[in-house]
Amino acid sequence: MSMARKITLILAACGLLAAAGDPRPPIGYDALANLDRLWLYTGLVRTAMSSSSAPDLGNMDMSNFHGKFRGEPVLARIDGPGCVYRIWSAAPSGRIKVYLDGADKPELDCAFKPYLKGECAGLPADFAHGRFANYMPIPFARSIIITAPGFTFPGYYQVSYQTYPAGTKLASFRRSEAMSAPGREAAARVWREGALPHNRELQRESARQTLAPNAAADFIVLTGAGVIRSLALKNPANPADPLAGIRIHISFDGADKPQVNAPADAFFLNRFDLKADWPGGALANLFVAANAQGYQAFFPLPFAGGARLRLINLGAAPVELQADVGYEPQGTLPAGALRFHAEYRERDYDTDRSPGRTIGTHTAIDPATNYVVLDRAGAGHYLGTAIFVASVGTQWWGEGDEVTWVDGATEPPIRGTGTEDEFNWSWGFNPYLSPVSGTLPVIPECKETIVAQLIPSLRNPDCADIIGHNIAFRFRPTDYVAFSRSIKVSYEVLGSSMTPVNNAIAGNWSQWRGDDYASMAYWYEAPPGD
Repeated sequence: MSMARKITLILAACGLLAAAGDPRPPIGYDALANLDRLWLYTGLVRTAMSSSSAPDLGNMDMSNFHGKFRGEPVLARIDGPGCVYRIWSAAPSGRIKVYLDGADKPELDCAFKPYLKGECAGLPADFAHGRFANYMPIPFARSIIITAPGFTFPGYYQVSYQTYPAGTKLASFRRSEAMSAPGREAAARVWREGALPHNRELQRESARQTLAPNAAADFIVLTGAGVIRSLALKNPANPADPLAGIRIHISFDGADKPQVNAPADAFFLNRFDLKADWPGGALANLFVAANAQGYQAFFPLPFAGGARLRLINLGAAPVELQADVGYEPQGTLPAGALRFHAEYRERDYDTDRSPGRTIGTHTAIDPATNYVVLDRAGAGHYLGTAIFVASVGTQWWGEGDEVTWVDGATEPPIRGTGTEDEFNWSWGFNPYLSPVSGTLPVIPECKETIVAQLIPSLRNPDCADIIGHNIAFRFRPTDYVAFSRSIKVSYEVLGSSMTPVNNAIAGNWSQWRGDDYASMAYWYEAPPGD
Protein backbone atom coordinates (compact mmCIF):
# COMPACT_ATOMS: atom_id res chain seq x y z
CA MET A 1 0.00 0.00 0.00
CA SER A 2 1.36 3.44 -0.89
CA MET A 3 2.12 5.96 1.87
CA ALA A 4 -0.40 8.41 0.36
CA ARG A 5 -3.13 5.73 0.42
CA LYS A 6 -2.18 4.79 3.95
CA ILE A 7 -2.40 8.42 5.11
CA THR A 8 -5.80 8.75 3.44
CA LEU A 9 -7.15 5.68 5.26
CA ILE A 10 -5.83 6.90 8.61
CA LEU A 11 -7.36 10.34 8.15
CA ALA A 12 -10.67 8.88 7.05
CA ALA A 13 -10.75 6.51 10.02
CA CYS A 14 -10.29 9.28 12.58
CA GLY A 15 -12.75 11.68 10.97
CA LEU A 16 -10.15 14.03 9.57
CA LEU A 17 -11.06 13.46 5.93
CA ALA A 18 -14.20 14.82 4.32
CA ALA A 19 -15.96 13.12 1.45
CA ALA A 20 -14.37 15.52 -1.03
CA GLY A 21 -10.93 14.47 0.17
CA ASP A 22 -9.96 17.51 2.24
CA PRO A 23 -8.25 16.84 5.57
CA ARG A 24 -9.49 18.75 8.57
CA PRO A 25 -6.43 19.34 10.72
CA PRO A 26 -6.39 21.98 13.44
CA ILE A 27 -6.56 25.34 11.66
CA GLY A 28 -6.45 28.85 13.09
CA TYR A 29 -7.19 29.26 16.77
CA ASP A 30 -8.26 25.61 17.05
CA ALA A 31 -4.64 24.63 16.48
CA LEU A 32 -3.72 26.36 19.74
CA ALA A 33 -6.91 25.87 21.76
CA ASN A 34 -7.13 22.10 21.10
CA LEU A 35 -3.64 20.76 21.77
CA ASP A 36 -4.85 17.16 21.64
CA ARG A 37 -4.97 17.57 17.88
CA LEU A 38 -1.17 17.53 17.95
CA TRP A 39 -1.20 13.77 18.43
CA LEU A 40 -3.74 12.98 15.71
CA TYR A 41 -1.87 12.50 12.46
CA THR A 42 -2.40 15.12 9.75
CA GLY A 43 0.24 14.04 7.26
CA LEU A 44 -1.19 16.03 4.36
CA VAL A 45 -0.38 19.31 6.11
CA ARG A 46 2.70 21.14 4.82
CA THR A 47 4.56 23.51 7.14
CA ALA A 48 7.05 25.98 5.69
CA MET A 49 8.58 29.39 6.23
CA SER A 50 9.15 32.38 3.97
CA SER A 51 12.10 34.42 5.19
CA SER A 52 14.84 36.85 4.25
CA SER A 53 17.35 33.98 4.16
CA ALA A 54 19.56 33.80 1.07
CA PRO A 55 21.71 30.65 1.29
CA ASP A 56 23.61 31.47 -1.90
CA LEU A 57 24.82 34.66 -0.17
CA GLY A 58 26.15 32.89 2.91
CA ASN A 59 25.15 34.74 6.05
CA MET A 60 23.66 37.81 4.35
CA ASP A 61 20.08 37.12 5.41
CA MET A 62 18.79 40.69 5.24
CA SER A 63 16.50 42.60 2.86
CA ASN A 64 15.96 39.59 0.60
CA PHE A 65 12.37 39.97 -0.55
CA HIS A 66 10.18 37.74 -2.72
CA GLY A 67 9.54 40.20 -5.50
CA LYS A 68 7.04 43.07 -5.39
CA PHE A 69 3.26 43.40 -5.37
CA ARG A 70 1.70 46.73 -6.30
CA GLY A 71 5.19 48.19 -5.93
CA GLU A 72 5.58 46.88 -2.34
CA PRO A 73 8.28 44.41 -1.19
CA VAL A 74 6.84 40.95 -0.62
CA LEU A 75 7.56 38.97 2.57
CA ALA A 76 5.46 35.96 1.55
CA ARG A 77 3.42 34.89 -1.47
CA ILE A 78 1.55 31.63 -0.77
CA ASP A 79 -1.14 29.67 -2.57
CA GLY A 80 -3.80 28.23 -0.30
CA PRO A 81 -5.75 27.01 1.35
CA GLY A 82 -3.56 27.68 4.35
CA CYS A 83 -2.87 29.68 7.49
CA VAL A 84 -0.05 32.01 8.54
CA TYR A 85 0.77 31.29 12.18
CA ARG A 86 3.78 33.43 12.99
CA ILE A 87 5.39 36.62 11.71
CA TRP A 88 8.71 37.80 13.15
CA SER A 89 11.19 40.56 12.44
CA ALA A 90 14.39 41.73 14.09
CA ALA A 91 13.79 45.43 13.39
CA PRO A 92 10.33 46.03 11.92
CA SER A 93 9.69 49.35 10.21
CA GLY A 94 7.18 50.72 7.74
CA ARG A 95 3.86 48.92 7.40
CA ILE A 96 2.62 45.37 6.99
CA LYS A 97 -0.18 44.65 4.52
CA VAL A 98 -2.02 41.38 3.97
CA TYR A 99 -3.82 40.74 0.67
CA LEU A 100 -6.12 37.71 0.62
CA ASP A 101 -7.58 35.57 -2.15
CA GLY A 102 -6.53 37.78 -5.07
CA ALA A 103 -7.90 41.04 -3.66
CA ASP A 104 -6.25 44.34 -4.64
CA LYS A 105 -7.16 45.93 -1.30
CA PRO A 106 -5.36 44.71 1.85
CA GLU A 107 -7.49 43.01 4.47
CA LEU A 108 -4.92 44.02 7.08
CA ASP A 109 -2.89 47.25 6.98
CA CYS A 110 -0.96 48.28 10.08
CA ALA A 111 2.35 49.76 11.13
CA PHE A 112 4.73 46.80 11.17
CA LYS A 113 6.25 47.21 14.64
CA PRO A 114 2.93 47.81 16.45
CA TYR A 115 1.50 44.78 14.66
CA LEU A 116 4.29 42.52 15.92
CA LYS A 117 3.89 43.98 19.42
CA GLY A 118 0.14 43.31 19.43
CA GLU A 119 -0.74 47.01 19.41
CA CYS A 120 -2.88 47.34 16.26
CA ALA A 121 -6.39 48.60 16.97
CA GLY A 122 -9.03 45.93 16.55
CA LEU A 123 -6.60 43.00 16.64
CA PRO A 124 -6.00 40.65 19.60
CA ALA A 125 -2.86 41.30 21.62
CA ASP A 126 -2.81 37.85 23.25
CA PHE A 127 -0.37 36.23 20.83
CA ALA A 128 2.43 38.82 20.51
CA HIS A 129 5.56 37.80 22.43
CA GLY A 130 9.34 37.77 22.27
CA ARG A 131 11.08 40.60 20.49
CA PHE A 132 8.62 41.34 17.68
CA ALA A 133 6.78 38.05 17.01
CA ASN A 134 3.02 37.71 16.54
CA TYR A 135 1.23 34.33 16.44
CA MET A 136 -2.23 35.63 15.53
CA PRO A 137 -3.53 33.12 12.93
CA ILE A 138 -4.30 34.50 9.46
CA PRO A 139 -6.21 31.80 7.53
CA PHE A 140 -6.67 32.16 3.77
CA ALA A 141 -8.93 30.17 1.48
CA ARG A 142 -7.11 30.66 -1.84
CA SER A 143 -3.98 32.80 -1.48
CA ILE A 144 -2.11 35.32 0.63
CA ILE A 145 0.41 38.03 -0.20
CA ILE A 146 2.14 39.82 2.68
CA THR A 147 3.97 43.05 1.85
CA ALA A 148 5.98 45.51 3.91
CA PRO A 149 6.09 48.99 2.31
CA GLY A 150 8.68 51.18 4.01
CA PHE A 151 10.46 48.18 5.60
CA THR A 152 14.04 49.38 5.60
CA PHE A 153 17.52 48.05 6.39
CA PRO A 154 18.34 45.53 7.78
CA GLY A 155 15.12 43.84 6.71
CA TYR A 156 15.19 40.51 8.60
CA TYR A 157 11.86 38.66 8.67
CA GLN A 158 10.22 35.23 8.94
CA VAL A 159 6.68 34.13 8.04
CA SER A 160 5.72 30.64 9.28
CA TYR A 161 2.68 28.99 7.72
CA GLN A 162 0.84 25.78 6.89
CA THR A 163 -0.93 24.83 3.69
CA TYR A 164 -3.58 22.15 3.13
CA PRO A 165 -4.76 20.13 0.12
CA ALA A 166 -7.03 21.73 -2.45
CA GLY A 167 -10.64 21.55 -1.35
CA THR A 168 -9.94 22.09 2.35
CA LYS A 169 -12.74 24.33 3.57
CA LEU A 170 -11.81 27.33 5.69
CA ALA A 171 -12.85 30.96 6.04
CA SER A 172 -10.30 33.63 5.25
CA PHE A 173 -9.26 36.16 7.89
CA ARG A 174 -11.43 39.24 8.24
CA ARG A 175 -10.15 42.15 10.27
CA SER A 176 -13.68 43.15 11.25
CA GLU A 177 -14.09 39.74 12.90
CA ALA A 178 -10.62 39.49 14.46
CA MET A 179 -11.77 39.93 18.05
CA SER A 180 -14.80 37.64 17.69
CA ALA A 181 -13.17 34.81 15.70
CA PRO A 182 -14.30 31.35 16.91
CA GLY A 183 -11.85 29.84 19.36
CA ARG A 184 -9.92 33.04 20.06
CA GLU A 185 -10.84 33.24 23.74
CA ALA A 186 -10.15 29.53 24.27
CA ALA A 187 -6.77 29.87 22.55
CA ALA A 188 -5.90 32.91 24.66
CA ARG A 189 -6.75 30.95 27.81
CA VAL A 190 -4.40 28.13 26.77
CA TRP A 191 -1.71 30.71 25.99
CA ARG A 192 -2.10 32.22 29.47
CA GLU A 193 -2.68 29.12 31.56
CA GLY A 194 -0.82 26.26 29.85
CA ALA A 195 -1.60 22.98 28.17
CA LEU A 196 -3.24 21.15 31.11
CA PRO A 197 -6.94 20.87 30.18
CA HIS A 198 -9.47 22.46 32.50
CA ASN A 199 -12.54 20.78 33.93
CA ARG A 200 -11.22 17.26 33.46
CA GLU A 201 -11.11 14.64 36.15
CA LEU A 202 -7.69 13.01 36.25
CA GLN A 203 -6.66 9.83 37.96
CA ARG A 204 -3.46 10.14 39.97
CA GLU A 205 -0.52 7.83 40.51
CA SER A 206 2.43 8.63 42.76
CA ALA A 207 5.63 6.88 43.77
CA ARG A 208 8.51 7.76 46.10
CA GLN A 209 11.73 5.87 46.66
CA THR A 210 15.48 6.30 46.98
CA LEU A 211 17.72 5.31 44.07
CA ALA A 212 21.25 4.18 44.83
CA PRO A 213 24.07 5.17 42.44
CA ASN A 214 23.78 3.31 39.11
CA ALA A 215 20.37 1.99 40.11
CA ALA A 216 17.16 2.12 38.07
CA ALA A 217 13.53 1.55 38.99
CA ASP A 218 10.05 1.70 37.46
CA PHE A 219 8.22 4.46 39.34
CA ILE A 220 4.88 4.60 37.50
CA VAL A 221 3.29 1.75 35.50
CA LEU A 222 -0.09 2.31 33.86
CA THR A 223 -2.13 -0.31 32.01
CA GLY A 224 -4.71 -0.10 29.25
CA ALA A 225 -5.21 3.00 27.12
CA GLY A 226 -5.18 6.61 28.19
CA VAL A 227 -3.57 10.04 28.01
CA ILE A 228 -1.11 11.29 30.62
CA ARG A 229 -1.84 14.98 31.20
CA SER A 230 0.71 15.92 33.83
CA LEU A 231 4.06 14.61 35.00
CA ALA A 232 5.87 15.92 38.08
CA LEU A 233 9.31 14.95 39.34
CA LYS A 234 11.30 16.16 42.34
CA ASN A 235 13.60 15.30 45.21
CA PRO A 236 11.12 15.62 48.09
CA ALA A 237 13.90 16.39 50.57
CA ASN A 238 15.17 19.21 48.33
CA PRO A 239 12.62 20.14 45.62
CA ALA A 240 15.00 22.67 44.06
CA ASP A 241 17.51 19.89 43.30
CA PRO A 242 18.13 19.97 39.51
CA LEU A 243 18.46 16.15 39.46
CA ALA A 244 21.52 16.46 37.25
CA GLY A 245 22.39 12.77 37.52
CA ILE A 246 18.89 11.41 36.88
CA ARG A 247 17.89 9.93 33.53
CA ILE A 248 14.24 9.71 32.56
CA HIS A 249 12.80 6.93 30.38
CA ILE A 250 9.14 6.82 29.34
CA SER A 251 7.83 3.88 27.33
CA PHE A 252 4.43 3.46 25.72
CA ASP A 253 2.68 0.26 24.61
CA GLY A 254 5.47 -2.02 25.83
CA ALA A 255 8.05 -0.61 23.43
CA ASP A 256 11.50 -2.24 23.54
CA LYS A 257 13.17 1.18 23.63
CA PRO A 258 11.79 4.17 25.55
CA GLN A 259 10.15 6.85 23.44
CA VAL A 260 11.46 9.44 25.93
CA ASN A 261 15.15 9.12 26.76
CA ALA A 262 16.86 12.14 28.32
CA PRO A 263 18.57 13.60 31.36
CA ALA A 264 15.83 14.88 33.63
CA ASP A 265 17.23 18.42 33.77
CA ALA A 266 17.41 18.68 29.97
CA PHE A 267 13.91 17.24 29.47
CA PHE A 268 12.55 19.97 31.74
CA LEU A 269 14.64 22.71 30.00
CA ASN A 270 17.00 23.17 32.93
CA ARG A 271 20.29 21.70 31.68
CA PHE A 272 22.51 24.25 33.47
CA ASP A 273 20.19 24.61 36.48
CA LEU A 274 19.26 28.17 35.54
CA LYS A 275 15.57 27.94 36.42
CA ALA A 276 15.79 30.82 38.91
CA ASP A 277 17.46 33.11 36.33
CA TRP A 278 14.43 33.29 34.03
CA PRO A 279 12.31 36.46 34.20
CA GLY A 280 10.03 36.06 37.19
CA GLY A 281 12.45 33.71 38.94
CA ALA A 282 11.26 30.42 37.40
CA LEU A 283 10.70 28.71 34.06
CA ALA A 284 7.12 28.29 32.85
CA ASN A 285 5.59 27.85 29.40
CA LEU A 286 2.78 25.93 27.71
CA PHE A 287 4.34 22.54 28.34
CA VAL A 288 7.07 22.73 31.02
CA ALA A 289 7.66 24.30 34.43
CA ALA A 290 10.88 24.25 36.46
CA ASN A 291 10.92 26.01 39.80
CA ALA A 292 11.83 25.68 43.46
CA GLN A 293 9.06 23.06 43.89
CA GLY A 294 10.52 20.72 41.26
CA TYR A 295 9.71 19.87 37.65
CA GLN A 296 6.37 19.60 35.85
CA ALA A 297 5.48 18.71 32.24
CA PHE A 298 2.11 18.96 30.51
CA PHE A 299 2.68 17.33 27.12
CA PRO A 300 -0.29 15.12 26.22
CA LEU A 301 1.12 11.57 26.33
CA PRO A 302 -1.30 9.07 24.71
CA PHE A 303 -0.84 5.32 25.07
CA ALA A 304 -2.83 2.36 23.81
CA GLY A 305 -1.22 -0.51 25.72
CA GLY A 306 0.22 0.90 28.94
CA ALA A 307 2.84 3.46 29.93
CA ARG A 308 5.95 3.13 32.07
CA LEU A 309 8.07 5.81 33.78
CA ARG A 310 11.55 4.51 34.64
CA LEU A 311 14.21 6.60 36.43
CA ILE A 312 17.95 5.92 36.49
CA ASN A 313 20.46 7.42 38.92
CA LEU A 314 23.76 8.00 37.10
CA GLY A 315 25.18 10.11 39.91
CA ALA A 316 27.63 9.22 42.66
CA ALA A 317 25.20 9.55 45.59
CA PRO A 318 21.79 8.15 46.50
CA VAL A 319 18.82 10.36 45.53
CA GLU A 320 15.31 10.29 46.88
CA LEU A 321 12.79 10.85 44.09
CA GLN A 322 9.07 11.43 43.92
CA ALA A 323 7.10 11.08 40.69
CA ASP A 324 3.45 12.00 40.16
CA VAL A 325 1.27 11.65 37.09
CA GLY A 326 -2.28 12.70 36.27
CA TYR A 327 -3.95 10.78 33.47
CA GLU A 328 -7.26 10.04 31.75
CA PRO A 329 -8.06 6.38 31.11
CA GLN A 330 -9.53 5.69 27.66
CA GLY A 331 -11.37 2.69 26.28
CA THR A 332 -9.27 2.95 23.11
CA LEU A 333 -7.28 5.63 21.36
CA PRO A 334 -8.66 7.05 18.12
CA ALA A 335 -7.19 5.76 14.87
CA GLY A 336 -4.21 7.81 13.78
CA ALA A 337 -3.11 8.53 17.36
CA LEU A 338 0.61 9.27 17.55
CA ARG A 339 3.02 8.68 20.44
CA PHE A 340 5.10 11.34 22.14
CA HIS A 341 8.89 11.21 21.74
CA ALA A 342 11.75 13.21 23.24
CA GLU A 343 15.45 12.78 22.49
CA TYR A 344 18.58 14.33 23.97
CA ARG A 345 21.74 14.92 21.94
CA GLU A 346 25.05 16.62 22.59
CA ARG A 347 28.26 17.44 20.75
CA ASP A 348 31.47 19.08 21.98
CA TYR A 349 33.28 21.13 19.35
CA ASP A 350 37.04 21.71 19.34
CA THR A 351 38.44 25.23 19.45
CA ASP A 352 40.67 26.22 16.54
CA ARG A 353 41.61 29.91 16.53
CA SER A 354 43.84 29.79 13.47
CA PRO A 355 42.97 32.46 10.87
CA GLY A 356 42.23 29.77 8.31
CA ARG A 357 39.22 28.71 10.34
CA THR A 358 37.46 32.05 9.86
CA ILE A 359 35.08 32.61 6.97
CA GLY A 360 33.54 35.57 5.21
CA THR A 361 30.01 36.87 5.55
CA HIS A 362 29.17 35.69 2.05
CA THR A 363 30.59 32.18 2.52
CA ALA A 364 27.96 29.47 2.12
CA ILE A 365 27.74 27.00 5.02
CA ASP A 366 28.14 23.29 4.25
CA PRO A 367 25.01 21.64 5.76
CA ALA A 368 27.12 18.59 6.63
CA THR A 369 28.70 20.71 9.39
CA ASN A 370 25.36 21.57 11.03
CA TYR A 371 24.50 20.51 14.56
CA VAL A 372 21.66 18.00 14.21
CA VAL A 373 18.83 18.12 16.74
CA LEU A 374 16.64 15.44 15.17
CA ASP A 375 17.09 13.02 12.27
CA ARG A 376 14.19 10.62 12.11
CA ALA A 377 12.41 8.31 9.67
CA GLY A 378 8.70 7.86 10.18
CA ALA A 379 5.51 9.92 10.16
CA GLY A 380 4.37 12.44 12.71
CA HIS A 381 4.46 15.99 14.01
CA TYR A 382 7.60 17.83 15.14
CA LEU A 383 6.69 19.90 18.22
CA GLY A 384 9.86 21.81 19.09
CA THR A 385 13.39 22.10 20.36
CA ALA A 386 15.46 23.25 23.30
CA ILE A 387 19.17 23.96 22.87
CA PHE A 388 21.81 24.31 25.57
CA VAL A 389 25.07 25.92 24.48
CA ALA A 390 28.24 26.32 26.54
CA SER A 391 29.74 29.21 24.57
CA VAL A 392 33.40 30.22 24.62
CA GLY A 393 34.29 33.86 25.20
CA THR A 394 32.04 36.90 25.18
CA GLN A 395 31.44 37.19 21.45
CA TRP A 396 28.19 36.00 19.85
CA TRP A 397 28.04 32.28 19.10
CA GLY A 398 24.60 31.89 17.48
CA GLU A 399 24.87 33.31 13.98
CA GLY A 400 23.93 29.99 12.37
CA ASP A 401 20.55 29.46 10.72
CA GLU A 402 18.01 26.77 11.52
CA VAL A 403 17.60 24.36 8.58
CA THR A 404 14.85 21.71 8.53
CA TRP A 405 14.33 19.11 5.80
CA VAL A 406 11.07 17.18 5.49
CA ASP A 407 10.38 13.87 3.68
CA GLY A 408 13.71 13.77 1.87
CA ALA A 409 13.19 17.02 -0.06
CA THR A 410 16.36 18.54 -1.49
CA GLU A 411 15.34 22.06 -0.51
CA PRO A 412 14.45 22.61 3.15
CA PRO A 413 11.00 24.16 3.63
CA ILE A 414 12.29 25.92 6.75
CA ARG A 415 15.50 27.94 6.59
CA GLY A 416 16.09 30.58 9.25
CA THR A 417 18.01 33.82 9.48
CA GLY A 418 19.97 33.30 12.72
CA THR A 419 19.76 31.13 15.81
CA GLU A 420 18.12 33.73 18.05
CA ASP A 421 15.53 34.50 15.34
CA GLU A 422 14.27 30.92 15.48
CA PHE A 423 13.47 31.50 19.17
CA ASN A 424 11.60 34.80 18.58
CA TRP A 425 14.42 37.08 19.70
CA SER A 426 17.02 39.12 17.78
CA TRP A 427 20.51 40.65 18.07
CA GLY A 428 21.86 37.93 20.33
CA PHE A 429 20.11 36.58 23.43
CA ASN A 430 18.46 38.47 26.26
CA PRO A 431 16.52 36.84 29.10
CA TYR A 432 12.90 36.57 27.96
CA LEU A 433 10.11 34.06 28.50
CA SER A 434 6.84 33.46 26.64
CA PRO A 435 4.29 30.61 26.47
CA VAL A 436 5.98 29.10 23.40
CA SER A 437 9.59 30.34 23.40
CA GLY A 438 12.35 31.81 25.51
CA THR A 439 16.05 32.62 25.57
CA LEU A 440 18.38 32.84 28.54
CA PRO A 441 22.10 33.70 28.40
CA VAL A 442 24.29 33.60 31.50
CA ILE A 443 27.71 35.06 30.68
CA PRO A 444 30.29 35.61 33.44
CA GLU A 445 31.27 39.25 33.74
CA CYS A 446 34.38 40.19 31.78
CA LYS A 447 35.47 43.81 31.49
CA GLU A 448 36.43 45.12 28.06
CA THR A 449 36.80 48.75 27.03
CA ILE A 450 35.09 49.99 23.89
CA VAL A 451 38.52 50.42 22.29
CA ALA A 452 39.41 46.81 23.11
CA GLN A 453 36.16 45.59 21.60
CA LEU A 454 37.05 47.33 18.34
CA ILE A 455 40.75 46.47 18.25
CA PRO A 456 41.40 42.75 18.82
CA SER A 457 45.04 43.21 19.82
CA LEU A 458 43.94 45.21 22.88
CA ARG A 459 41.46 42.65 24.16
CA ASN A 460 41.81 40.95 27.52
CA PRO A 461 42.90 37.36 26.77
CA ASP A 462 41.01 36.13 29.84
CA CYS A 463 37.75 37.13 28.16
CA ALA A 464 38.34 34.68 25.30
CA ASP A 465 38.22 31.63 27.53
CA ILE A 466 35.23 32.21 29.79
CA ILE A 467 32.31 29.79 29.45
CA GLY A 468 28.82 31.22 29.06
CA HIS A 469 25.66 29.15 29.47
CA ASN A 470 22.80 29.63 27.05
CA ILE A 471 19.32 28.08 26.92
CA ALA A 472 16.72 28.60 24.21
CA PHE A 473 13.47 26.78 23.53
CA ARG A 474 10.60 27.00 21.09
CA PHE A 475 7.46 24.91 20.93
CA ARG A 476 5.20 24.81 17.86
CA PRO A 477 1.59 24.25 18.98
CA THR A 478 0.30 25.87 15.78
CA ASP A 479 3.22 25.72 13.32
CA TYR A 480 4.08 22.10 14.14
CA VAL A 481 5.92 20.40 11.28
CA ALA A 482 4.10 17.38 9.82
CA PHE A 483 6.22 14.70 8.13
CA SER A 484 5.11 11.54 6.37
CA ARG A 485 8.51 9.85 5.74
CA SER A 486 11.30 11.68 7.54
CA ILE A 487 12.45 14.87 9.21
CA LYS A 488 15.86 16.39 9.91
CA VAL A 489 16.23 19.48 12.11
CA SER A 490 19.60 21.20 12.34
CA TYR A 491 21.40 24.44 13.18
CA GLU A 492 24.43 25.88 11.45
CA VAL A 493 27.38 26.13 13.84
CA LEU A 494 28.57 29.69 13.32
CA GLY A 495 29.69 32.55 15.56
CA SER A 496 31.86 35.63 15.74
CA SER A 497 35.49 34.96 14.92
CA MET A 498 37.83 34.40 17.86
CA THR A 499 40.87 35.16 15.74
CA PRO A 500 42.40 38.65 15.33
CA VAL A 501 40.32 39.50 12.28
CA ASN A 502 38.19 42.62 12.31
CA ASN A 503 36.89 42.72 8.74
CA ALA A 504 33.17 41.98 8.64
CA ILE A 505 33.31 40.89 5.00
CA ALA A 506 36.62 39.07 4.62
CA GLY A 507 36.52 36.90 7.72
CA ASN A 508 34.52 37.75 10.82
CA TRP A 509 32.81 34.39 11.41
CA SER A 510 34.04 31.02 12.61
CA GLN A 511 32.61 27.52 12.64
CA TRP A 512 35.30 26.27 15.00
CA ARG A 513 35.04 28.49 18.08
CA GLY A 514 34.75 25.49 20.40
CA ASP A 515 31.21 26.08 21.64
CA ASP A 516 29.57 22.91 22.97
CA TYR A 517 26.00 22.08 21.97
CA ALA A 518 23.30 19.94 23.55
CA SER A 519 19.63 19.75 22.69
CA MET A 520 16.22 18.25 23.29
CA ALA A 521 13.85 17.42 20.42
CA TYR A 522 10.14 16.86 21.09
CA TRP A 523 7.81 15.25 18.55
CA TYR A 524 4.85 12.89 18.01
CA GLU A 525 5.28 9.82 15.82
CA ALA A 526 3.13 7.02 14.45
CA PRO A 527 3.77 3.76 16.34
CA PRO A 528 5.34 0.84 14.45
CA GLY A 529 2.90 -0.95 12.20
CA ASP A 530 0.50 1.96 11.78
